[in-house]
Amino acid sequence: MAKIKKTKDLKLIPLIVVLGLLLFFIISFVKGTFLVNKSEKELNPKNQSSEALAQSYNLKEIDSKTGLIRWQLVAKEGKTEENLQAAIIKDIKAEVFKNNQIIFKLNAPYAKANAGTKEIYLFGDVTASDIKGDLLLKCNELTLGMGTSIEARKGFNLLLKNNGSVIGENVLINDDQTKIIVTNLKEASFKDILLSGTNVHIEKNKDGEITKAIISNGGNIILKNEKNNKLSAEILKWELNGNTEAINNVSYTSSDKTFKAEHLIIKPNKNIYADNNVTIIHGETKCFGTLLSFENNSDIVLSGKSKAVQGKKQISADKIVYNINTGKVQALGNVKTTIINKV
Repeated sequence: MAKIKKTKDLKLIPLIVVLGLLLFFIISFVKGTFLVNKSEKELNPKNQSSEALAQSYNLKEIDSKTGLIRWQLVAKEGKTEENLQAAIIKDIKAEVFKNNQIIFKLNAPYAKANAGTKEIYLFGDVTASDIKGDLLLKCNELTLGMGTSIEARKGFNLLLKNNGSVIGENVLINDDQTKIIVTNLKEASFKDILLSGTNVHIEKNKDGEITKAIISNGGNIILKNEKNNKLSAEILKWELNGNTEAINNVSYTSSDKTFKAEHLIIKPNKNIYADNNVTIIHGETKCFGTLLSFENNSDIVLSGKSKAVQGKKQISADKIVYNINTGKVQALGNVKTTIINKV
């Protein structure tokens, strides 16, 4: 019996082998067909064109809280990339809104947009203008996606109708154009002042008039209505009412006089006040002190370890009064005169 059973088992082996090979070929055929169909679909030129190219491109940003549109963009041609998440688009026209009213109109030859994050920057010869025609911005690159503000980068030229011009590296302009924040300002020319500096914050009223300018990290202010007097410092603050303040490494050149200090204030009545390491240079006269006041365009008064140097003579006193019109020095309190022997 055992011999018969063994013989039957041996006869089944060829059948099992045949069935195994048949099953292998069936699985291989099904898998191969699936892969071929998938590849044909992916490589189909029509499918690729519909995914990669578009005759028109539209993008907009909606405020999630109010449901109001912030900005919208249309382009004549777009090419998607990065799994359709980004697009390079051409011939762009865009509008920025506030309370459903257009506040800026933008034009650019090119832009790159991310549909997922709604971030977009326009590049090439980009232009932006306000709806009233009071502002014209030209730049190499402009960023959207910051709400209703616009940001120009990599060089810009901003013209403010009847109010002046601003030239620099980067600028951020808020929706009502009352705040202009500039990085690496080359020059801002307004009615009363000329500005330059690393970080500059400019404010203007709704009439377009410049009301305030703040420069940090070093800069200069030229006061046009003061015969182009030049003020430089680490921090500068100018206001339309005539108040001007300078802090740290201050140097103020007014006509033939130079004031140096760590803190200096110019008042609307043209009076000057300074403190901390004060120096005044006028011709061959140098005066030093802790506090300085210059009123009525006549007497410069220094106090706090003050002294004056004229030629070989040095005068130290509690207070020094120097008249810029006569060149005379008056010393008050603990007066000491020294003759300096110059080699």
